Amino acid sequence: MESMTVNPAHLSSDDWARVRAFLDSAKKRGEVVDFSTRVELLTPAEVARRLGMSRSTVLRRIAEGDIQATRVGTHHRIPLSEYERYSRELMRRMAEASAADIEAELFGE
Repeated sequence: MESMTVNPAHLSSDDWARVRAFLDSAKKRGEVVDFSTRVELLTPAEVARRLGMSRSTVLRRIAEGDIQATRVGTHHRIPLSEYERYSRELMRRMAEASAADIEAELFGE
């Protein structure tokens, strides 16, 4: 039995074609296809590694409310979409800071 895992938020036209081909193939074989959804959760250590910061910094950002996380028992878990949001926010802030530095360098301010 074949299996396929996809994130619909990031599917290209080619990916959708692969999904359609997968479904068509299953239909021809008379198979039943199950669709399920799940929220991909990351640990603070995984988020830290992806962002290039320490785990304790990620935990501080969670405590300060900068990163939204859920608790599973005594552990924090960060939804992939929240990691992506926070990562984009960090990139935006770095770009703004760099732009200000470049402007000061160019115009002597």
